[in-house]
Amino acid sequence: MKESEGLYRSFRFLKRLLIGVALVLIGMTVLGYTLFMRHVDARGAWTAAARELNGGILHYGEHVQRWAKVFQRRPTDYYRAANGLLVATNDRLIFIGVAPTDMLVSEDAPQTILQYEYPNDTLLTMAPVRAYFLTATGVRISYPGLTSSTIAATPGEDRALDQLVAYVNRNHAAEREASRRERKLRADVFALINEPIYYVVKRGDALSTIATRFDATIDQIRQWNSLTGDKVKIGQRLVVKPPGPRQKAPPLPPPPPRAAKPRAGSQPSKQ
Repeated sequence: MKESEGLYRSFRFLKRLLIGVALVLIGMTVLGYTLFMRHVDARGAWTAAARELNGGILHYGEHVQRWAKVFQRRPTDYYRAANGLLVATNDRLIFIGVAPTDMLVSEDAPQTILQYEYPNDTLLTMAPVRAYFLTATGVRISYPGLTSSTIAATPGEDRALDQLVAYVNRNHAAEREASRRERKLRADVFALINEPIYYVVKRGDALSTIATRFDATIDQIRQWNSLTGDKVKIGQRLVVKPPGPRQKAPPLPPPPPRAAKPRAGSQPSKQ
């Protein structure tokens, strides 16, 4: 009986300890979120990001299609946001941000520029999400072989971020549809050019003339139509190109060499 009571007390103590630790962690999270989770100099970050964008980041022929003011909370500095711009160009998706400065660093210290980019093609995935404890409108950006990122809209910029995501996804959907149609067209053309071609014999036709007209040989016409001779009848339907890639007719034999003409004034040789 005493052993059971001791075990019960140990279990109750462990339970209270776990609940206490959980409450402390929750309290620290709420306190940190309330006091420290904030945007740091957003306007200055936007200006710096725009300066970086216009200072030579864009390639030749690359132009901006959509942009939005955004922020990102990195695991190493979660309670302070790295503010910047999310820019969609015809070639890439670029996040340009300014890392939050350390409290102990002088205000005159140079800014740390963050830059992530993803190819803007149909492999890019942009999924709208509620980011950072469901407090902000965000987007989850993924690309095969690259690290995924979660980026959220700055308060008041939700519409701009939604428009950017919708624009990029709409373009990718159109590209995929165009690619699907092109594949279907190629398949249809391939099937069409590989269908058999038929010819109906008319008066005056012969097997040799039909073969010459369709770049085939007499033997091929015989083989394709199971003919045993060279006779054909008016109205007879012949296969002049079988299914599948068209077989090329064998090359014609070279013409016989011509005898050299004697030059003017020359005497023929005597035998």
